[in-house]
Amino acid sequence: MASYRMSRSSALATIGAAASVLGSPHGARAQTASATDISIGVVLAEPYMEPYYADSLGFFKRAGLNPNIQVFPNASITLQAVVGNALAIGTANLIQLASAFNRGVDVTIVAAGGMFTSDQTTIPLCVSKNSPIQSAKDLEGQTVSVTNLAGTEGIAVSEWLKAGGADPQRVKIFEIPFAQVAPALARGTVAAGLLGEPFTSEYAADVRAIGYPYAAIAPAFYTGVWVARRAYLAAHGPVARKLVATLYATAGWANTHKADAAALFAKMSKRDLSGLLSQTRIPFGTSLDVRYAQPLLDKAFAYKLLDRPVNAKDLFWT
Repeated sequence: MASYRMSRSSALATIGAAASVLGSPHGARAQTASATDISIGVVLAEPYMEPYYADSLGFFKRAGLNPNIQVFPNASITLQAVVGNALAIGTANLIQLASAFNRGVDVTIVAAGGMFTSDQTTIPLCVSKNSPIQSAKDLEGQTVSVTNLAGTEGIAVSEWLKAGGADPQRVKIFEIPFAQVAPALARGTVAAGLLGEPFTSEYAADVRAIGYPYAAIAPAFYTGVWVARRAYLAAHGPVARKLVATLYATAGWANTHKADAAALFAKMSKRDLSGLLSQTRIPFGTSLDVRYAQPLLDKAFAYKLLDRPVNAKDLFWT
């Protein structure tokens, strides 16, 4: 069985160690591992649950792997831990990864993770139930909230506004955590806000969706990817390939056993299963495909979140 641990002190130490590496692509020390050990950094959220599922289902054991699964507060810190060589593999956001790549950091995508697909939407743009707002154009002169302005959400809302005939420059977009969106809508602090689970279901009686902004980026794209240092992969290729195969086998299982996956997610996250079963489950990618990476990278450059364009193929481990 994998070991799961979260240590604030070790996470902070990792951030400090990684910070210097992010500033200089030549400062990482060599990662060491046995023939079967592999450290994996995750975030305790559904898009990153594949290692937990794989361990619970015995997939790692059948692959001859001994994972050390470590929990981090967010994907940015996990990426830093990989870059700082505190982890063999971890989850990352495409935009953050591309930004590191542009600075010459030694990191690459080894496998697809969670995905957005237009037929399985999980993050609607919501207004209060009695709001008169019906469309993007109605939001001109209003305020809209996202949890991350300088990232996928900020891009998605701006693209959705433009697609709906609105001028994003006439809409004030700022950051509010998902947990605060529904109360902010009720108070009138914001006119609309991106809302994610479990809050979308929790406040279903109080809010209504007026759109799904992620679809304005592309019909489908990676919302998370699994990354590693190229130096680590060169030294531990067989272990990494076993891990990738295991992640994809797990993705296939989760995509076709949604109720079972929800039950495992409820157990790991200590969430209520009945509530999870009523929610839309996110799909997981089962291969690397530039079609699911390039659109977001192109938008990130257009919105000046990247200082130069990035070819998705250059981010893939081959």
